[in-house]
Formats: sequence, structure tokens, C-alpha cells
Amino acid sequence: QAISVRAPVFAARVPVRRFRRAQPRIVRCLGAGLRGGDPPLAKTMPSIAPGVDFTCVAREWRCKFSDANDMAALKSAQKLLDSMSTDILTVVHEFVGKQASTREVLNGQIDGSKQLVQRIVCTECNDFKIVIKLPLAQFSEWERSSFEPEDKFLTALREIEGISDVATQTYTLEVVNLTGKIKVPKASEGCMADSLPRPV
Repeated sequence: QAISVRAPVFAARVPVRRFRRAQPRIVRCLGAGLRGGDPPLAKTMPSIAPGVDFTCVAREWRCKFSDANDMAALKSAQKLLDSMSTDILTVVHEFVGKQASTREVLNGQIDGSKQLVQRIVCTECNDFKIVIKLPLAQFSEWERSSFEPEDKFLTALREIEGISDVATQTYTLEVVNLTGKIKVPKASEGCMADSLPRPV
């Protein structure tokens, strides 16, 4: 029986205050990237401190929920998320709503490892969180729209009985691969090398 082993990965989060201090350097690094183009990341990856590089930024919407009435507040928060899922997923270019039938060419605009929406629920601390992650250039563009639909979502969240401490936070969010860079061999160097046609 074959066993699949997956390399461990961790999400590295950097608080907003450090992110804000690093912004002038980020702007200088990305240059045209913040104006719409995406420069090669290998040459422009911004750094908060030596060795603390990042390419993605996340926006977190969070609150506390009450245990009362069989966690009625949590259930209502989930219903709110479900009702606004199309608006929220559109931010990360998911194939929902108008984008599900668009004829626009989206090559290079979608990367599931860098554009995603996650829900976090902790029943010990009674936390309900939504995290929206984007590459820095796309995040900056979203920020200019006041993180639409953030205001609508948070306003509705505050109206739910049993919900408290509604807040937002911005931080960098990176996947850390402990195995390092994986080298993929060329076909000519792999196990099938002997079966490849030889040049005449």
C-alpha cells in the first residue's frame, strides 16, 4: 500500500503595526506592481526585517460569540457568511457570481495558494474569524476600495445578538515550507531518461 507524505507547512503572520512600518520599503520594492503591473517576485519581494520576506497580505474580520441558546450567535454569523459568500469570494477571483460566466481572460490572476478566504472558529476562546488573503499588489487595490464588502459584513455582524468585540486586522501571511525549495528534475535526468528519443 502506497503512503503519501506531505511536507509540513505553517502560516507566518506579521501584525499590522510592523507591516505599516515596512510599507515605505514595500512601495519602493514593488514600484510598478502597486500601479497595476506585477514585477518578478524574486527581485522585488518586500522585507519587514532581514529574512522576514513576504508576498501576500491578509485582512481579518473577527468577533466573539456567545454560547447562549446552543451557540445561536455563531449559527447566525455563519448564515451571514453564507449569504455574502459570493461578494466575499469575488475578492479573491473565485469562480462565483458574474465571474462564473465571465469571458475575461484571467490567466495569471488566479493563484489558489495566494488568493483565498478562510474561516476560523475557536470554541475555547469563542472566536469567529474570516481571513482574506491576497498578493500584495491585489491587496493594495482592494484596500483602495475600503475592503469592500467589509463594512456591510461587519455592520450586519454587529447586529447579531450574542456577537461582541467586532474588529479587523491586517497582517502578512506566508506559507513556510520546511523542506526548502524542491528541485524537479528534467525528463532527461529522470528515471525515464533511457526511453526518451535520442537526437539524430
